[in-house]
Amino acid sequence: MPFRQNKAFWLVTIAMLLQVGLVLRAFGPLLLHPGQYMLSAAYDGAKNAFTFQAYLQQPFARGLWWFGDMNYPFGDYIFYTDNTPILAVFLKLFSHHIHDISAYALDIYHCILIGGIFLSTALLCVLLRRILHSAVLVVVFSVMLPWLNPQTERLLIGHFNLSFSWVLLLAIWGLWQLYEREHEGRPIAGVVAVVTTGLTVAAFIHLYYLPIVGLCIGAFFVLWLASQKIWYRWRLLVAGAVLTLVPLLISFTVVRLIDGYYTLRRADMGFYEVPSLMFQFSALFKPYSYEKTHFIIEPVQPVAYESYGYLGAFALMSLVVALVVACFKRKAWLTVWQAWKQTVVFRFVLLLSIAGFLGVLAAVGTNYQIVPGQFVVYNYLSVFFYLSKITHMVAHFRAFARFNWPFFWAVNLGVLAGLDYWLRTSQQRWRWLLAVGLVVLAYIDTRDTLKHYRKSLVPNILTSAKNQPIVSELIAKLDPTVYQAILPIPYFHVGSEAPGLVIEDDDRQAIQAFQLSLRTHLPLLASKMSRTPPAQVRALLSMFRANRVAPALRAKLSRKPILVMVDQGFYNGSKRWVTTQQDPAAQGIFKAGARFIREKHLKLLAQAGTLQLYRWDLD
Repeated sequence: MPFRQNKAFWLVTIAMLLQVGLVLRAFGPLLLHPGQYMLSAAYDGAKNAFTFQAYLQQPFARGLWWFGDMNYPFGDYIFYTDNTPILAVFLKLFSHHIHDISAYALDIYHCILIGGIFLSTALLCVLLRRILHSAVLVVVFSVMLPWLNPQTERLLIGHFNLSFSWVLLLAIWGLWQLYEREHEGRPIAGVVAVVTTGLTVAAFIHLYYLPIVGLCIGAFFVLWLASQKIWYRWRLLVAGAVLTLVPLLISFTVVRLIDGYYTLRRADMGFYEVPSLMFQFSALFKPYSYEKTHFIIEPVQPVAYESYGYLGAFALMSLVVALVVACFKRKAWLTVWQAWKQTVVFRFVLLLSIAGFLGVLAAVGTNYQIVPGQFVVYNYLSVFFYLSKITHMVAHFRAFARFNWPFFWAVNLGVLAGLDYWLRTSQQRWRWLLAVGLVVLAYIDTRDTLKHYRKSLVPNILTSAKNQPIVSELIAKLDPTVYQAILPIPYFHVGSEAPGLVIEDDDRQAIQAFQLSLRTHLPLLASKMSRTPPAQVRALLSMFRANRVAPALRAKLSRKPILVMVDQGFYNGSKRWVTTQQDPAAQGIFKAGARFIREKHLKLLAQAGTLQLYRWDLD
């Protein structure tokens, strides 16, 4: 198969083969030793892995859209578990109709998550092939950029389904295809259909993708139509509306039709901004802690993980080099600059960069403190400044910092396009040496990233029994079929976001509860989900707040006893309750846990370390 005749195929093939080597370097132990390692085993990582595994373990008769292993006996719908619903449902169907793979759920999940890196590589290769002439740059950066973008960090943070950078790349590829086809007068319906389908699927991976991508696409179309004064191009108006609105309408309709608790959830979350969820501009120049290459200037203080948005040493130093050349080689610079400005690629990356920067402006929130406590800038350029005055529904997406993600791609694609054009048209021989140096910077960042991921893998404490000695000892003589559910004490219930109803968990306590639940196949009366109906939380808290269980709760419980798991370490002083419970109501629930066993006259079943199991026979 000649290279020139099938250039796209060969470029993608070479890039994918190189990516295999990088993936094995970073995640070799995870992939080659199934069941032994996890990407993240704490906080959201442990919870999201638990909801994925527990969903595949639960009986098929409960239904595809139902998750009953937390918030028992009410349960909830899969959309609120953060367990990548569309993938979980697909594997559930496969496991039921073809072959039971529930025992390998986490291993398969890891493979799918890492597979997202390959999909990003393929999309980048196809996209870069259209905007770059250098095959070397196409292959090299198709392999490296998927590791350097801020979304990939989510694999170790534990927000697994937010790590799919291919979602943004699919949107950018679609915008390029539309821009190029409009310029050449070719049909666009097929591209619109493909991207709309992909974004709709992405909505059922994580709903945050819709507003992030929607803002970028919407801004791009507005800028495009306005800059060229082509508001009358109806096919572009329709394309922009379809790409922005149709995935949103489809996903909302599906959730609304399936969610039987929809009317019970808080409709008005109240609009408020959390500093740790808003983007810090300094994050654009702040290398990650494991990267050894530093920019000329960077903030001293670390940035919150939600603000991760480092543009990379390659992009930043390339911009500095461009500035230096523009100052000291002005005539040569202007010649290249004026010529590049006339190209379709330049106009595209310019529009994409402005659209991406509008995402950054949205990411910083509706106000930005320059000197904390002294000066504040009201951000009239943030779309949320206006949306928050129309509806408080935007509070569901108040992790504003995530809206900076498209800017990383816009800047790096723009720098790559400029470098490629300069290498192709300039006559200075030293340009090749300079280009190699810039590419080496990207290589160093990638090398440091791969080392970091390899060192960050953790033992599988969720499904590997050998890593659960205390739980194994507890259940050695236990018959789980006798019980209907598990009640962990100290009690936790996170997700309703209603005042007085949020009982934060201690991560150690939550992980032990997850382990016990998966080993016994018993659901938890506790919960770490989202948008839980407040009425259900009140009913569950009645176990600690009232002399008798609330009728709404008692009516849904069976006659079987409840298995109570108590960690006495939090009450005898050997463990400190690390979560700050500022709410007096939450503090009351914690203290009530200490009295629960005595007041209910529960029977001790087993003890290992500070963990104790009791039997609670309901009245």
